[in-house]
Amino acid sequence: MPRQSDKRKAIVTEVMREAIFEAAASVLCQHGISGTTMHRVAEAANLTKSNLYNYFRDKDELLQFFNTRLVQPFLEAIEEISKSDLPALQKLEKILRAMREYSFRLKGLIRLIREGDRESEIRKNIRPRIVKIFTAIFEQGIREGVFRSHNPEHTGRILHGALAEFVELLAEGASDDELNSFVESLIDGIQHGFSFQTEKSPAGDAWSPNSSN
Repeated sequence: MPRQSDKRKAIVTEVMREAIFEAAASVLCQHGISGTTMHRVAEAANLTKSNLYNYFRDKDELLQFFNTRLVQPFLEAIEEISKSDLPALQKLEKILRAMREYSFRLKGLIRLIREGDRESEIRKNIRPRIVKIFTAIFEQGIREGVFRSHNPEHTGRILHGALAEFVELLAEGASDDELNSFVESLIDGIQHGFSFQTEKSPAGDAWSPNSSN
């Protein structure tokens, strides 16, 4: 039946694209972005070059697929965490620790992405999803009473910015200890705040637990 044929074709295509992703990762690690060619990827995937072109029309499209596929597992992981029954603070902590572990496992490939000019395209595509997730978690925290009333989209954007800075540190070659310290400082700041002040200052520019908002 046509539907079965289409479904089978889709499955085969997905399997092949996964094999190509693994091959591209291998070639990128060995040769870098400039040394990654369609010929080398095809060879690593046990395909002819013409077969590879059945899935990707050129190197740019292949690398864009690779970059998107590289971050997809992390996106799926944080979306799963965000939909869980955990309290808001635990969700944020779990997401930040997942980010750290994911980055440590794929540090070399993430740095390769940063060397290319396609990383900004990835940020543009995934940024709205991450901001939306963080916004929803901050909204949950407000309902739970662990965060004071505020604009949750703003804090969602701020936390996304912190994640972007973590990637900057990673790309700059920060040590594992430095990256760990960054994540732990961020978690501590979210859980306990960054200020000792609990009362309004004379200028009235600090929030206190007794203030209305």
